[in-house]
Amino acid sequence: MERLHDFLVHALMKNAREPEVELANADARLAAKDTFRISFLDSLAHTNQLKAACQAVGYSVVAAQSIADAFALLNGKNHADVVVCAAYLEDESVFEFLKALRRDPQHKKTMFMTLALAPSTIGVRANASTETGHLLGADAFVSMPVFDPVQLIAEIKKLLPAVPVLEQGRLDKLASERANVVR
Repeated sequence: MERLHDFLVHALMKNAREPEVELANADARLAAKDTFRISFLDSLAHTNQLKAACQAVGYSVVAAQSIADAFALLNGKNHADVVVCAAYLEDESVFEFLKALRRDPQHKKTMFMTLALAPSTIGVRANASTETGHLLGADAFVSMPVFDPVQLIAEIKKLLPAVPVLEQGRLDKLASERANVVR
């Protein structure tokens, strides 16, 4: 049964189109290679607030409307440095998303944050399931009484790699090419 589920999830993900990356604010003066990309799966209102706050610090936020959209970004040319996912998704499961991410060899090390807005019944349930998220491989769990994009950026910064994933990939490719030339 789990194999059928994995097959269906992968089939849906392959048909999804990669979400568009909105470039960070030019005033931030960061080169594209220095721009971190955050995949964000939450409400449109929260996405817009986070985009505005992230552009000021030079990060790009890519809105994902579904788990398939998030995987389209991860599997596409832009990738993401951190995935932030609402603890409660309308028609999907954050835990199924996290399990699929961790089973995929290409994405098993992608930083993953679960976000719960509390105190609501959803926030309370999500707080109670923090342990489950950590067992499945979540790197962070953030609970906020009210959505605060500045606080969220501070939490995201803790998960960012030293070098953006796209730039690290480019550097690794160059090193590999140089090693092949030396041989």
